[in-house]
Amino acid sequence: MAFGQAGPWWMAQDFMPVKRPRVREDQRNMPRLVQSATNIMRDVNVEATVRVRWGECDLQGHAYYASYIPWFDLGREKFALDIGADYRKYQIATTDLQVRYHAAAKYLDDLVVKTWAATPGTLTYYYEIYRKRGGQLIAEARTVHAFVDPERGVLTKIPDGMHHAFVEFLENRRQNKGKRAVEPAATTSVIARK
Repeated sequence: MAFGQAGPWWMAQDFMPVKRPRVREDQRNMPRLVQSATNIMRDVNVEATVRVRWGECDLQGHAYYASYIPWFDLGREKFALDIGADYRKYQIATTDLQVRYHAAAKYLDDLVVKTWAATPGTLTYYYEIYRKRGGQLIAEARTVHAFVDPERGVLTKIPDGMHHAFVEFLENRRQNKGKRAVEPAATTSVIARK
């Protein structure tokens, strides 16, 4: 091909590879969401397992990014069921969702969803999804939720029954691990004002 003759882009003489921006060292070593949470009960978590289904994947067999949200819901639901709370009795709104993706989950991967909750009185949950085989961190997330008063449609505080069930759950888990239980009076707070 003579100079100046049109050809494929990769044969152009002035073609220069695109330089990717460098990742700063502080960005590379960013702490995980669970590690940076100040009000989390790190020693109490629940685990749920899920298998990546074909309908959750793109044509390359990678889990579509929005498929992770139901997996986070699965972890939160497992936490609530372990506490003894039935979400069908409450109206709950998700007010915030933050996700960091670390690797692609693939078709038929077995995943473990680890879920932590913030201190009783809030509805903040932290999640980490790991590939069961090899233990690779796939994604992590944080969600914040609020109870809604069904009659007035406004945010309200956590119902006392659910709050007490959560405190009891934490006490039982910690006693089983040989740790000191949380003082219920020190853990009360309100999500939103009436």
